[in-house]
Amino acid sequence: MAELRPQALLDVGCGDGEFLERYLDYKPALFCGIEAAPALRKAAEARGIQVKAVDLNGRWPYPDNSFDVVHSSQVIEHLHNTRLFVIEILRVLKPGGHALVTSENLTSFLNLGAMMLGYTPFTLMRVCGWYLGNPLGLHYKEHVEEGVPMDDPAYAGVTGHIRALSVLQAKELFELAGFEAVESFSMGLMPLPCWLGKRLEAVMPRRGHFLLVQARKPGKKR
Repeated sequence: MAELRPQALLDVGCGDGEFLERYLDYKPALFCGIEAAPALRKAAEARGIQVKAVDLNGRWPYPDNSFDVVHSSQVIEHLHNTRLFVIEILRVLKPGGHALVTSENLTSFLNLGAMMLGYTPFTLMRVCGWYLGNPLGLHYKEHVEEGVPMDDPAYAGVTGHIRALSVLQAKELFELAGFEAVESFSMGLMPLPCWLGKRLEAVMPRRGHFLLVQARKPGKKR
């Protein structure tokens, strides 16, 4: 994203804002974020990000054609209205704008191994803060706070992983929503060591644990 140098940027699920602030070597003229957790939202606002709390299963409070780039990391898998989420990204992007979305790959080597043992895929363990169904998973049977009250309208967007996508499924979703130049790929052949995983990624391009999607809204930049 740094090479795109967006002047109007929306970070969906921005957290405390630290990730993109550290990644970018400049401050976009318009830097907006969506974050439901009150403590994280306050920290992001302190960094100068214009933050709103939004139920991401519904419409977003931004006009059409507002942003050069929409970035979203580890959010799309939390939503039940995945299709509307992608449509909203397309709507708020300017013509020629870019979507950069990361998630977890349902058909990863790690998740397939869990299912072969009769366990819940690692990606789908979290149920409203409880980690269940896989004794091999981090935080198994623990409760990790969501940071948002259960009766908050935005809670529906943070209640654990609802619909994890595969590499091919993500590509088809963004294409059907209207994006062009869609690239969908995975990386990180967990639990293999990095040196071995890097060598095997080309052989198993849809088996990495982390899913990345890059796509462009049709039209020329204005």
